[in-house]
Amino acid sequence: MIVTVTLNPSMDSIYFTDTFTLGEMNRCSNPIKAVGGKGINAGRTAAILGGNVTTMGVLAGLNGESIRTALEQEPFQTIFLPIAGESRNAVTVMDRKKNQTEIVELGPEITAETAKKIIDQVIDFSLEQKKRPIIALCGSANTKNERLYHDYLQQLNEQLGSNIKVLTDISGKQLRNALKSPVKPYFIKPNIHEFAELLKASITTKNEVIKQLNHPILQGIPFILVSCGGDGAIAKYQEQIFDITLPMIDVINPTGSGDATVGGVAFALDQGFSIEETLRYAMACGMSNALEQAVGYVSIENVALLKNNIIIREVSEMFHV
Repeated sequence: MIVTVTLNPSMDSIYFTDTFTLGEMNRCSNPIKAVGGKGINAGRTAAILGGNVTTMGVLAGLNGESIRTALEQEPFQTIFLPIAGESRNAVTVMDRKKNQTEIVELGPEITAETAKKIIDQVIDFSLEQKKRPIIALCGSANTKNERLYHDYLQQLNEQLGSNIKVLTDISGKQLRNALKSPVKPYFIKPNIHEFAELLKASITTKNEVIKQLNHPILQGIPFILVSCGGDGAIAKYQEQIFDITLPMIDVINPTGSGDATVGGVAFALDQGFSIEETLRYAMACGMSNALEQAVGYVSIENVALLKNNIIIREVSEMFHV
């Protein structure tokens, strides 16, 4: 069982055009529309792979009702609280040179009362299951509480036990504050730019990532995956470090690839796969998403093909610091 939490779902519109020029009229074909939000995208990926997935979160206003209706067609269960405000829209424009422009609304505010209702619902649902689920806390939240995910990690640990696997796909102050908690997430997945921001360091290469994996703020996190774009990724699992190299693909739309990667991790952990197979699923899902026009979608056939062409090399101890 996998539970994903999305505090800021969106109605995504993806436009593809030959050119996009600021300050001018830009004509595009009709957009591809789909429900988005990091946890929803991750949950969709895990469900397509065959996982038993429930997505949870909040929906607001008329846009929220449209999202709720669209979610009825998804391959997972949904539990979303209605709240005040209006769920956000997110617009992506991709031109033929693969330039990507995004306009993303702020979304409804997550008040302290709403935040409590959500985590209580996650905990109650998890306690009802025969086996504790993998829980993925994903994405931004329009909240004044910069320690929201820090608080969630502590509450999940207190109510569900220290063995619960909580995956986080968050960034900025929320991630930094979460990692200051005595209760660490089981998994984090910053990209290389977010990793540099987190550590307040200049990091542009895989070797620089490796050298920072023993940074004090990262201590106690069992599983770290730092995505490095076309260069692949660096992963640390317990005391093992892996350098991951990806095959070349013809990218169509990379939006949501990180979310799909998290979905692949959640599915593989839930299935009890080895760390090497987990990394293969994670990266193959991210790549499969990039081969789709829609966001947060993967093809089982592409995942199976891609994961067998991913090279995973354990890094020698001589690189450890």
